[in-house]
Amino acid sequence: MTKFLLLIGLAWFFGWVWRKVVAARGPLPPPAGRRDAERMVQCSYCGVNQPVSESILVDGRYYCCAAHLHDSRSNGA
Repeated sequence: MTKFLLLIGLAWFFGWVWRKVVAARGPLPPPAGRRDAERMVQCSYCGVNQPVSESILVDGRYYCCAAHLHDSRSNGA
């Protein structure tokens, strides 16, 4: 019976120490690769959807890359 009570006491002690160590670290920072949702736009030349921050906006139209902007202007579209 004494061994059983000793094991329970040790388990409680190590659990208490573990909680103190984890609490001292503070909250975990958010994951680094995570971004907020962003509005998607469609390329006026090829129709590919991509985030607005990665798009090129010219004359109210979005393009996915400079080559499509150039091709669109050379085709007169």
